[in-house]
Amino acid sequence: MKNRRNPFLLNLLLAVVCLVLFAALAVFLLWNHRTETQTSADLQALAEKQVQEEEQTGAAGEDSQTEENAEESPEASQADQPQTSSEETADGAVQGIACWGDEFYSGEEAAQYSYRSVLQRLLSENGYDLTVADKTLTGASTLSVMKMAGVPQTNLDAYITAHQQAANGGEIPVTETGIRDLTPEQTDRFEKDYIPVLFMGYYGGWNHDTWELIEQQQKVLDTFGTNKDKFIIIGLVPLDGSVGLEDYDGPMKEAWGEHYISSAEVTQHSQATHEGQEEIAQALYQKLIDLNYISKAE
Repeated sequence: MKNRRNPFLLNLLLAVVCLVLFAALAVFLLWNHRTETQTSADLQALAEKQVQEEEQTGAAGEDSQTEENAEESPEASQADQPQTSSEETADGAVQGIACWGDEFYSGEEAAQYSYRSVLQRLLSENGYDLTVADKTLTGASTLSVMKMAGVPQTNLDAYITAHQQAANGGEIPVTETGIRDLTPEQTDRFEKDYIPVLFMGYYGGWNHDTWELIEQQQKVLDTFGTNKDKFIIIGLVPLDGSVGLEDYDGPMKEAWGEHYISSAEVTQHSQATHEGQEEIAQALYQKLIDLNYISKAE
């Protein structure tokens, strides 16, 4: 009797353990789904808020820009861009990292959890005397990023016209045509000789065409100085889901090669969460080392 009952009890115990593990897995998956959903909803709300602000000022801004462009030549537009001094030493040592493009946080949260803030912490903790410059915009399109970098207005107008033509009279998101009003502080290129890190495109502005985004990224890189060839691109598929991961990462890897970091490949958490930003910063820090872009002060 004893030998017959032991296997039964063992099987019963295993069944109970399996049920408990299954229930725990189900609870975890439900929690993870809710976290991802909430994160996406928060970012969507942030983007919509920024869009509303741009819509309120965009129409007047576009009209005034059009009038100014009619009177202004491309040469004059380029001449009006802010002039900056070099932040490099005589021996060419890198003085900083310039993080350009999208930001998901603001205020104290950004100062603690944004990938650029985490990168600054990692550099300092590991003995690198380098400044991480904040050249990000919350909820902004790539058009605004290019404007902030100093890309000529004639280039931006060409993108806007192309986006309008592609819409063929249909409704078009404001991020595809609108450009945010920028302050003198935002357009100041004090970091022009820093190493460029571009994380741009999440909120749109490139007509759902990855190759156009790559072209826009190159235009931003072209505004940099001494270290323009020492760059890193971080990729993240757009908020509206208009371009899938394969159609996004494929061209990015082809265009940028070893300079490219796919956030989908280096994160286990949603990229906009605190944990996801930490993972992106870790990958960026390692890429800077792998490409031999940074060195410790002697």
